[in-house]
Amino acid sequence: MHRSVAAPAAVIVICAAALAGCGDPAEPADQPASTGSVAAPPAAVSAEVASSRCQESPPRGTVDHSLQDFAFHTGSATVSLTLPGQQAQCYNYPRWGNVDPAVPIDSLLFLFKGPGSDGVTIEMLVGDLTQSTRVNARVTVAVDGQTFQGQGCSTELRALSGAGVAGTFSCPTTTAVFGNPFAPLDDPEPEPTTSTPLPTAAVSGWFTVAP
Repeated sequence: MHRSVAAPAAVIVICAAALAGCGDPAEPADQPASTGSVAAPPAAVSAEVASSRCQESPPRGTVDHSLQDFAFHTGSATVSLTLPGQQAQCYNYPRWGNVDPAVPIDSLLFLFKGPGSDGVTIEMLVGDLTQSTRVNARVTVAVDGQTFQGQGCSTELRALSGAGVAGTFSCPTTTAVFGNPFAPLDDPEPEPTTSTPLPTAAVSGWFTVAP
């Protein structure tokens, strides 16, 4: 029973191939199956938002310097980046990475990542946070292939507890650095030259995270 079905099928395949090779020379051998329009590629995703977002402030909340029960699943950082001679641009990135920011153990490291390898990191020493809500933080911002870092950014915590952390930060001068914390390890990145002054940018903004 199976042999009687397979044999005609093989003949049909061979005949179809022969007809394809013997068509009218004026006609192309391959015709598109449909003449409909081709779907456009998806638009590039950008984390840029209205400048008014950077003028907002995070909510105030409980302050607990014991720094216990930290596990944050939601949140975002809104960052203003100003290059010399240019207007400020505002970006918003959602919380990303470990739910416990106490990594490494002597710091609280908050990560916020947008599309591609863009994002911002905010790192504060645990020793400072056990005593004050006004501290210096290391802030790194990666935008459009450039990474800027400020080592002593003035930061004010408006909420600090297991219920959430929120604060503002200001870095009047950040400097271009080599190494994007959000880029894959095998992603090539040009190392800044030392023959000319490194690019700088002013960075400021606010962030909030919650369980």
